[in-house]
Amino acid sequence: MGAYGWTIVAGLVAIAGLLFLLVLVRHIRGRTRSVRDEPGLWAGRDYLCPQCGARMDQGWVMLGKGAIWSERSAGRPGTFAHIGNALENTISLSIPPAANMAWRCGHCRLLLVDYGKLVGG
Repeated sequence: MGAYGWTIVAGLVAIAGLLFLLVLVRHIRGRTRSVRDEPGLWAGRDYLCPQCGARMDQGWVMLGKGAIWSERSAGRPGTFAHIGNALENTISLSIPPAANMAWRCGHCRLLLVDYGKLVGG
């Protein structure tokens, strides 16, 4: 195959890669629910640490490539877990990114994450 043929093959591979990324982004956005940050969002959402019983601090968490969850009986997520395996509403493709509501106990180092929705600006 000549140089022209390899150029066509490289172009087709690049187009296939871009199409794959487009499908992946659409898939992630289809699994994402985002709401605006409003004062009532936190009403009635005070939680106690299940370990020590202290009031947990309210805040935000961004999970990078999303929260990859695996049932204990299935074992830990593997090395090749990817954003396609992330729980819904744990990846934001917005700029600035939306975040999940979260509560933490600084003493016990426990984190509670609400992934029912992402909260944007």
